[in-house]
Amino acid sequence: MDLASCTTRNRPTPEAHRADIAAEGKDETAQGTEAAKSSDNENMSWGMIALTVLALFASLYVFLLGLQMLGDGFKCLGGRGAGGMFTAVENPIAGLMAGVLATVLVQSSSTSTSIVVGLVGADQITVKTGIPIIMGANIGTSVTNTIVSMGHLGDRLELQRAFAGATVHDMFNYLTVLTLLPIEIIIGAIQGEGGVLYWLTKAITDGIIGSDKAGELFPSPIKSITSPVAKLFISNDKYVISALSLGAPAANTPNATNASLCTRRLTETHAEDDATEGVEETQGGEGARALLSRRMASGGQDCSKFYCVSKELDKNFKKISSKAYEKSLTKCGDYVLEPAKPCGRDEKCYLDAGKYYAKYVDDRAIIKGGILEGAGDIGGGIITLIFALLFLTLGLFCLTKCLKALFMGRAKRVIAKTAYMNDYLALLIGLGITIVVQSSSVTTSALTPFCGMGLILLEKMLPLTLGANIGTTVTALIAALTKMTANTIHIALCHLFFNIIGILIWFPVPIMRQVPLAAARLLGLYASFYRATPACYILLAFVVAPALLLGLSALFDASVAGGVVVLLLLLGALGGFEFWWVWLGGCYRLLSKEARETGAEEAEKDQREILDCD
Repeated sequence: MDLASCTTRNRPTPEAHRADIAAEGKDETAQGTEAAKSSDNENMSWGMIALTVLALFASLYVFLLGLQMLGDGFKCLGGRGAGGMFTAVENPIAGLMAGVLATVLVQSSSTSTSIVVGLVGADQITVKTGIPIIMGANIGTSVTNTIVSMGHLGDRLELQRAFAGATVHDMFNYLTVLTLLPIEIIIGAIQGEGGVLYWLTKAITDGIIGSDKAGELFPSPIKSITSPVAKLFISNDKYVISALSLGAPAANTPNATNASLCTRRLTETHAEDDATEGVEETQGGEGARALLSRRMASGGQDCSKFYCVSKELDKNFKKISSKAYEKSLTKCGDYVLEPAKPCGRDEKCYLDAGKYYAKYVDDRAIIKGGILEGAGDIGGGIITLIFALLFLTLGLFCLTKCLKALFMGRAKRVIAKTAYMNDYLALLIGLGITIVVQSSSVTTSALTPFCGMGLILLEKMLPLTLGANIGTTVTALIAALTKMTANTIHIALCHLFFNIIGILIWFPVPIMRQVPLAAARLLGLYASFYRATPACYILLAFVVAPALLLGLSALFDASVAGGVVVLLLLLGALGGFEFWWVWLGGCYRLLSKEARETGAEEAEKDQREILDCD
């Protein structure tokens, strides 16, 4: 969509200029009142400042607690479906949409990308398949700060700035996906393996794989301080979610003559019993099955089938319940005679892994503790989301009030100076904060209120967001390095370089940087006139559109002809809308040119007043 055609601001007419002068004259009394308020803020006693700072930290804690519980609630509700989406995709568009939907479900790109890293490490999906999913996860993670921006619905201009600051994250991710995914698809189709992102990261992986094993990343301090309280309400078993994402192990049957007689190779102790039973190892057939049945009836192992379990799934089995792991799983050992090596080098062989998975993964609740444990996964998840939204709203409201009391007074000039800090310094700050808190959602959601209050300019929110995008890849990268397998490192580097390449395209050149900024600014302008814009945008961008494209992808798998027809219809409808919106002035039916100019001027004037930039 040509955003420039709907965002160009003309110079004001003489009549409009005179109207502005008249309006300014009428506002003198209001400005005097605001000046008095500012003076009151500057004259706050140190005791009041101390109390406000304490209230600020308390509000911030409630806000972060709400974010933590929001993620916990969505993981509880979507944990059983998120991983299944990844293994069901066969084409890039389906993978992209699955990444978006799964990340929206679990409210964490770190979680969804970690699932992808685990699936790639377990050879459930390939690196080529995982790249579009990683791209989708980048898009899906920006839903959190977009939800947070809705906390400014009470003030039109604050909502305009907050929603623009939140969606600049989305615009960058969408533009980067629209740039890089077609290149990956086209080059991959020609070359047969992957595109620029795939081969660049593969070359780096080949150079890294010989290095020493990396250590675990330090715990997130934000999670450390909010988890104890969040766990009073709900505590999820992340290992059940991870095991569900990897899928149940498949049953295998021993080969040929030992298909039934797969019990332990007879030792000298059992030889006499076998002679009594009249069954020899070479006999096979009915005699062997009869021996197996008698041994099972007397408490012996059922080794007529076995399961090959990946190291990743085996680790989750043990983490779910170490006691059950020791008691319930029986290693194949020499129970399976043929084939001699029933499982691969990176797999473990168990006789009863299928039963273990059914009992301790499929039939096990994701909620493992907290006062909502008895409500079940669905009930507990819904109640947790309600509490999370209450905490978010309360924390955001109090946080905004405290910030205004502190920063609109004596700290105003300092904030004004930070608004003009170097863009690349802002990018590094976003990177550093996200590495510390290990969540881009927390970083961008915490910065969104500052943007709404006008303390962070939209032009600075972009580099802060880009730094957060890079910072969030560090967790998955170090986790991949601890496994030290080529595929896991490869897919983690794909996530990192997807963001780096996107930044190189859309950030250094000023004219390119204006594209995501203009798109976000336009969305913010719409939100200032239509308060339902954020809710409609979230529903359309993160639910409806991904679901439609995922359905279209499934239609192509079922019928290529049907998929082509529906795709052509959708493209025709989109093209017609684009023509009406841009060339026939449809965009001005939604919001007139005069309203756009007025809204932009009001926002600019309010921003100048906040930062004392007159």
